[in-house]
Amino acid sequence: MKNKRIIITIGNPNGVGPEICFKAFKKFPDSIRKNFVLIGEEESIRYYFKNLELCEVIFISDPSVSYCFNPGEKSVSSGRLSYLFLKKAVELIKGGYGRALVTAPISKELIVKSGVKHFIDHTTYLSRKFGAKNVNMMFYSGDLKVVLITIHLPIKKIPSVLNKGLVKVAIQNAVDFGMRFFKKEYKIAVCGLNPHAGEGGLLGKEDNRIILPVVNFYKNAGLKVDGPLPSDTVFYKALNKQYDIVVAVYHDQGLAPFKMIHFNDGVNVTLGLPFIRTSPDHGCAFDIAGKGIADEGSMVSAIKLALRLSSF
Repeated sequence: MKNKRIIITIGNPNGVGPEICFKAFKKFPDSIRKNFVLIGEEESIRYYFKNLELCEVIFISDPSVSYCFNPGEKSVSSGRLSYLFLKKAVELIKGGYGRALVTAPISKELIVKSGVKHFIDHTTYLSRKFGAKNVNMMFYSGDLKVVLITIHLPIKKIPSVLNKGLVKVAIQNAVDFGMRFFKKEYKIAVCGLNPHAGEGGLLGKEDNRIILPVVNFYKNAGLKVDGPLPSDTVFYKALNKQYDIVVAVYHDQGLAPFKMIHFNDGVNVTLGLPFIRTSPDHGCAFDIAGKGIADEGSMVSAIKLALRLSSF
């Protein structure tokens, strides 16, 4: 493989991103770390990275904003810079400079407040920049994998947004992930939207009207897909190896059980992009930024998975 570089952004410079990057980098040997390309703000990187020879570093600044490195401060300028780090990463990936992207946590609120209108999240931004229409967030660990049908939506909007097309994209991405990277036909469990997967229509019609026909489509195609299933038991079954992957309808349905188990080592993977993108499964943690106590486990896992998946 000619291109071995992994592009890594520090996320919000006032959050735990720079710290977990530094701690994670030390877990890798020089032979691997030399292929890391770190993008971020100079003062925040130098604060943690006393030895900048750990990897290639690209410093980003913006003369139009007054930024002061202050761990824990939720400044609008820090949001602006985190967006510029991501923008530079996109430029490098498009130019063929890196084979994968790992993104440390950002504050979506601060990016929007800095003037970047309509910014929703990493996943949506990257899908738009690369013209990838069928993307999903997946949360990955060794014993539990969760794909989300919808991402960052208010609960009240989910029933009106949910449709067969979205369900099919999520299931297809789950199928493709298993076949491409693990040469395995995953056994997939699809959650229902409503309690008890609608209880035969008594607790909601969406499960039978929207989810069931798509599940049957894949069953008829010979694939191992079950659903809609009650989400209060499906994760237990997945952890007991009855299913390889769970497809959840909405954000908290999938992430509450996943993070309860894998908060410190889980990885967010974007499915459907033309390159590999991973990230830790937690946020900026401004409350502990700069205190030296941030756990780098999820960042280590994100880098390891990016290295593994991008080698295919």
